[in-house]
This record gives sequence, C-alpha cells and structure tokens, in this order.
Amino acid sequence: MKVAELAEKAGYTVFSEGEDREIENGYCGDFLSNIISRAPDSCAWLTVMNNVNVAAVATLIDCACILLCEGVAPDDALLARAKMQNIWLLGAKENVFEETKRVASLCGI
Repeated sequence: MKVAELAEKAGYTVFSEGEDREIENGYCGDFLSNIISRAPDSCAWLTVMNNVNVAAVATLIDCACILLCEGVAPDDALLARAKMQNIWLLGAKENVFEETKRVASLCGI
C-alpha cells in the first residue's frame, strides 16, 4: 500500500507530504542510533519523537513515511524540514503498539 492510501484509510493527520511510495514494512523506535542501524528501507517508521533529528534520520534510512503516535505533533523545525525534504509525516492518536497493528493490517505486512 502506498503512503497516501494508508493515510486516507487510517484517518491519519497529514502534516507533510512526499513521494507517494509503497510501504514495504515497518519499524518502531525512538532511539535514533538503533533506527539508523536497523530500520529497513521503505518502512513506515512509528515513533513519538517530534524534533528535527527525526527528519535527518528518515532521510538516512530512506523510510516511506514517519508516523507520529499518541497524538504527538511535530515541532516547528521538524515540520519545516519534512516539508522542505518532501518527507511524509503523519499523525495518529493511538499508542505505537495499536498503530503498528493498524499499519500492519492495512498494508499487509
């Protein structure tokens, strides 16, 4: 499933849009060094981190999208960088566990 379709079907808030890529898998985490070394390409990255470093890591790991969970909104610097770098930045109300189940179910991963 592509990011735009996931955002629509799940009812996620769209903070920033990017290239409408296929989501091939997922990764959950907030410890940036783990994410850099372990997150697979084209993943949906689920996190509660909302600072500008998230955009830098998203670019390094080549994720399909970032999903901010638990009602977290991006800070101003992250939002500006995500828009500048055309990174999909989505928002969800539920916790990481619940949103992981939703993404996996909708994307078939």
